[in-house]
Amino acid sequence: MSYSSEEISEEQLAILADLEMLREDLVAELQAINQYEDHMLNLENEGAVTALERIIEDEKEHVAELLKAIQNLDPVQADKFKEVL
Repeated sequence: MSYSSEEISEEQLAILADLEMLREDLVAELQAINQYEDHMLNLENEGAVTALERIIEDEKEHVAELLKAIQNLDPVQADKFKEVL
């Protein structure tokens, strides 16, 4: 979404702020998944590996939830997702 400063309503500003936070959260979730996967490669203990596998699945669920929230707030982004999925 691109707007000139004169065109943006309070509601649109709130949506843009929400989208920024959600996208930052999405990045953090993806980084966490990558970190856990890297750690799994170096772990010797199967119990620890199993724990990280479960945590990764939870993080993937968070990614899906964040993507859904982003799509609900940004129709253009939702259309882009539809194009690639």
